[in-house]
Amino acid sequence: MTMDLIIFLVALSILVLVHEIGHFVMAIKNGIKVEEFGLGLPPKIFSKKIGETVFSLNLLPIGGFCRMYGEEASFAEGDKKRILRQAQDRAFCDKKPWQKMLVVVGGVLMNLVFAVVVFAGVYTVLGLPEETEKVKIIDVVSGSPADKANLKEDFWIYKVAGKAISKPAELIEEVEKYKGGSVILIIMDEGKERLYNVEVRKDPPEGEGSMGVAISNTEMKKFPWWQFYKGIGVGFKEAYFWGEIIVGGVYKMISGLFMGQIPKDVSGPVGMYQATSAIKKEQGFLALIHFFGVVSVNLAIVNLLPFPALDGGRMIFVAYEMITKKRVNEKFEVVVNNVGMVILLGLLLLVTVGDIVRIVR
Repeated sequence: MTMDLIIFLVALSILVLVHEIGHFVMAIKNGIKVEEFGLGLPPKIFSKKIGETVFSLNLLPIGGFCRMYGEEASFAEGDKKRILRQAQDRAFCDKKPWQKMLVVVGGVLMNLVFAVVVFAGVYTVLGLPEETEKVKIIDVVSGSPADKANLKEDFWIYKVAGKAISKPAELIEEVEKYKGGSVILIIMDEGKERLYNVEVRKDPPEGEGSMGVAISNTEMKKFPWWQFYKGIGVGFKEAYFWGEIIVGGVYKMISGLFMGQIPKDVSGPVGMYQATSAIKKEQGFLALIHFFGVVSVNLAIVNLLPFPALDGGRMIFVAYEMITKKRVNEKFEVVVNNVGMVILLGLLLLVTVGDIVRIVR
């Protein structure tokens, strides 16, 4: 359990670090002075000044920050005069809107790039998924008819009741004909045909299927190291795939809130830790790395939401400045962001309580 917690905290810290590096790099590239780059939230444990930036490690491992010169303090007139007098060209508040936008978007882009790298790395090690003309058992539910019939993972199903099948849909269609009875599956094992008599349930538990197996017609095929670009291509596709799912989930959650529905499938740090522990135990370390690639995509998309204190909220203020050629009232912006942060922390607390209640039950 201790090791699982360490892995979870390290992985979460890496995701936050990657995000803040995106802001940091864009700030430096646009000539903005970064006063402090921190991992975790205060109180401070350790800090060291390198060049003009203080790099700090903080006690609370739930976030990070990239504090730029003239980012928030500039709303006070005295501070603004000081900035204009000392280093106008180094202050975030006095940069052009498009430069501010690059800095704000930098964190999101880095999380997406990190996810692509993670997915590409995992598929480079495991191989690329390719469709075959065979149907493979990839999971057997404990206690299910398939388990009782001694079907195992990695078995290839060759025929159903004497009929050859090559796709999961064909297997499902044939098995459906035997609901309430049993069916003979012919498995190809080490070049030999083996027969298994499996019960086909009429009303199986939700998510298990009539026999209690998960099936696929894809196989992982490895490729030479010098064809690493194939892994990168699949990495982009995987990031896009999870991006679509997460966007759909976020839309469903937000629209549900407007209709008075309480989100049921939302997890906070406790739920993520639980998932981390389960994936590591049941699927292995590579699956765990893949999971945090998905979390990185999730972090990027959530940060794009137009909500105060998130990158998406800051982008709205910058977009307003681009369109109107006027800056948003700086006092108003700070107040809105502070209120947004309080709301976000409140939501995080509620989700965490929900996670704990679910685990206890």
